[in-house]
Amino acid sequence: MKKKVAVLMSGGVDSSVAAYLLLEKGYSVIGVTLKLWECNNLLESQKQLCCSPKDIYDAKTVCSQLGIKHYVLNFSNEFNKHIINNFCEKYLCGFTPNPCIWCNEKIKFGVVFDKLKTLFNIDFIATGHYAKIVFYKGKYFVSKAKDETKDQSYFLCSIPKNILPNVLFPLGDYTKQEVRKIANYIRLKVASKKESFDICFIPDGDYAKFIISKGYNVNKGKILDYHTKKFLGYHKGYIFYTIGQRRKLGLKGSLSRMYVVKIEPQTNTVYVGTEKDLYSKELYISNPVLYEDNLTKINKLRIFCKIRYKSVPVKCKVNKIDDSKLKIMFDQPVKAVTKGQYAVVYDDIGRILISGEII
Repeated sequence: MKKKVAVLMSGGVDSSVAAYLLLEKGYSVIGVTLKLWECNNLLESQKQLCCSPKDIYDAKTVCSQLGIKHYVLNFSNEFNKHIINNFCEKYLCGFTPNPCIWCNEKIKFGVVFDKLKTLFNIDFIATGHYAKIVFYKGKYFVSKAKDETKDQSYFLCSIPKNILPNVLFPLGDYTKQEVRKIANYIRLKVASKKESFDICFIPDGDYAKFIISKGYNVNKGKILDYHTKKFLGYHKGYIFYTIGQRRKLGLKGSLSRMYVVKIEPQTNTVYVGTEKDLYSKELYISNPVLYEDNLTKINKLRIFCKIRYKSVPVKCKVNKIDDSKLKIMFDQPVKAVTKGQYAVVYDDIGRILISGEII
């Protein structure tokens, strides 16, 4: 009997080609589009909102082209609880969160997988992410894709270990150009559809406006020099700022370039300093996910840490502080360590060994 796969279909070219490739490999495939966000009465600036009516229509059209069934499932309550609320609360705590990582962990490879198992008795869940699942010495790992310019393993750094045997990433060995070529070859309607790069529920990228729209209060406060504590001006609300930011600080007449180096929600204060103040040789992560449990073994490997999606991996070592906290130490200073982002530790063949939220 054919193994059954549910492909999460966003209406884009990547998930569409992923479904096609699985069909070609002989799987029994269904397409599932998630409604994660209420998309009624969209403004022009929100047309790229995840799971918009246009995206759902595109996914349905592709499934029709491929000859597979298409389903739309509503997880907006779960998304609001686990992602939206947490996103706002983290910003108010002075963090700069990464909700895409939470969505993969809590929603797509969490409650969605469980629901699909119940509804359709699937064997696997698949997406159009550029990443791989590898089996090495008796364990499954998320690993980097062939196309490192498109690699999305960082966003998959905390999906539950127990689900990895049931996850497929069909695009792991393809480049974006190859995926587009396949889509054009089989004449998919979405072959030329543009990608979206912003957080899916904030397509205009204005995070602060979104948080304010959810009813949270934001007050202006002081901007101080990080070293001297000298008053330099006022900020319009610390949620408008992130570590490393140097634009739109409103510090007219400053003699040197100033960067946000610390955000202190307790006193509603933003501290600025020089670029040198942004560099660190260590950081801490909370509630780490260990895909390889033996830290002694990990530290004997050549391991590298990314502190945000586009950062260059830097060689490191890892120490355990307690069961819920690890310390990562770098061979060379890294710039703009930011609370709320994730530190992801890879080995030299691209496997994710450890991940956790920077605190």
